[in-house]
Amino acid sequence: MAPDGATLDGARVLVTGASRGYGAAIARALSARGAHLVLTATDLAHLGRVAQQCADDGCACQLVALDLASAASVDAAAHEMARAVPRLEGVVMNAGILGPMGPLDATDPDAIGHAIDVDLTGQVRLLQRISPLIADRAGVVLVTSGAAARAGYGAYALGKAGLEALGLMLREEWAPRGIRVVAVNPGPVRTDMRAEAHPEEDPATVPPPAERLAPVIAVLEGADPGPRVQASEWGLA
Repeated sequence: MAPDGATLDGARVLVTGASRGYGAAIARALSARGAHLVLTATDLAHLGRVAQQCADDGCACQLVALDLASAASVDAAAHEMARAVPRLEGVVMNAGILGPMGPLDATDPDAIGHAIDVDLTGQVRLLQRISPLIADRAGVVLVTSGAAARAGYGAYALGKAGLEALGLMLREEWAPRGIRVVAVNPGPVRTDMRAEAHPEEDPATVPPPAERLAPVIAVLEGADPGPRVQASEWGLA
């Protein structure tokens, strides 16, 4: 649950990378449950459209520009969040980029570094900056990927593997505050990033993001299923 009660009604939740795909679906699901949202993206035009959809549910949204590859942008975004809300009852770290794919020994090291800046280093910096805002007993979801252990995914795999390690670390460090840190792997979902990684795949064979949200919502509502969850297996006996 959010620290104030058994539901997300009125809870303040940060969702990064909310302008499209899985992040946008999370934002819509939370707004339908009465949450007040802080939404971030690099593309505020797309983010504004998602925010309008959330507003149609009666949701109050604060939009924040965030480029995780830029330390200055992360710091400015964290400062803006601190001015906008007194605390956060939930955090969903969803933002990320695919980066170059292929064998590591054939990939530009600078391109690897940029992707890791977004998929890991920027995530660490943001969580450091907003830690004082995160309420005791809050739920923190790190959106990871099965690609963390797969060849050919290059910097994306490295970044997601690091994000899972970060989740394990913060789960222990924030346990005294009752904060639940859970890495959620949505599995294959129908997003632009998925289409970029698998252009040969028929999108109709891939489930939409809305079908893989249950563990994210559950963690934000108070569940603690453990350090890592596979969304495609959620609810299976």
